[in-house]
Amino acid sequence: MDEKKSIWPVLVQVIRATVGYLGLYLDDLLLIAAGACLTAAAYEQYGRPAGFAAAGVCLAGYAFVVARSRGGGKR
Repeated sequence: MDEKKSIWPVLVQVIRATVGYLGLYLDDLLLIAAGACLTAAAYEQYGRPAGFAAAGVCLAGYAFVVARSRGGGKR
């Protein structure tokens, strides 16, 4: 009975960590999917140059988000 009581706090920590990492993964995946949709829409509406321009803007924006999440830009 004591072994079951001691495993619950550890299990709760593991579940919280897993949910946290899953949240970060899904957030990044959503950002990438939004960029893909924007690029495809620009390509469909205005052609190849607009599609490449939209892709470049999406990649630059994603690089900015990643840099900020890693602590960049702090003074």
